[in-house]
Amino acid sequence: MQALHHSALHSDLPETVTEPDVTTYKYSVLDRTPPCSTVQAAPPSVTSAETSQLASSRRDLTRWPLLLLSALVLAIIAGIAGGFVGKTIASNSHKNNAGLADKLCANGTSTPLPTTSSAIPLTSPTMLSTPTASSTEFVRTLAQPTTGCTSSTSYNSFKARTYFLEWQYTTVCGHGWLNDELIAISAATPSDCVEACVMYNAHKSSSSDRTCVGGGFIPEWWNQTRAMDESGGMAYNCFLKSNVSGIARNNKAYEVVALCVDGSCDDKAE
Repeated sequence: MQALHHSALHSDLPETVTEPDVTTYKYSVLDRTPPCSTVQAAPPSVTSAETSQLASSRRDLTRWPLLLLSALVLAIIAGIAGGFVGKTIASNSHKNNAGLADKLCANGTSTPLPTTSSAIPLTSPTMLSTPTASSTEFVRTLAQPTTGCTSSTSYNSFKARTYFLEWQYTTVCGHGWLNDELIAISAATPSDCVEACVMYNAHKSSSSDRTCVGGGFIPEWWNQTRAMDESGGMAYNCFLKSNVSGIARNNKAYEVVALCVDGSCDDKAE
């Protein structure tokens, strides 16, 4: 009983095994090894928007080279087609000109034909004329003006109006006008000479400036070369005046008239 009681009392102690010079103890140890897991961690999820963006980027990267290649191919095709078209047009034009030249030759005509490569329009024959060297002498292209007087020696007067300003003036035929000079100009008509006088008065700088009352007009001196020769160096035919005291009968071989504004020389008319 003692043995059994002793055994019951010490049943929870480790079993002792005696070996020579060696003592071994056996204990029950709890298993603390973590359980093995066969589930792997899932990678970060990718949203549908990111997937769509990535796909769009890939399509853009692959689209541009194709577009550039297509444009290059189209340009090459267009250049080749244009070359063929131009060559065909030139060939047809050459054939047409050659055929027309044969017809002219058959009719005995030797007139040259214009080619399609000519850069000069052929609408005016003067454009093909050889330009001549310009002369240093100035030449008027307008006709010599007329005064309305019957002759260079007639002594009469009449009234008229200018073309543009419609200013009334008197023409005294067969009368020259010396002295009292203001300015000299070249005028195409008696009307122009009178209107120059009117405009001179309109642009005077002050009331103390002399007033233009008319002008002496020499129609034949519209030719300025002749005016230079016969006047001693003045290429003018209209001489604006400030006073009527210089009006007198003309004693020159060419026609001279007096043009008076605002009736300033009515007493000189005969």
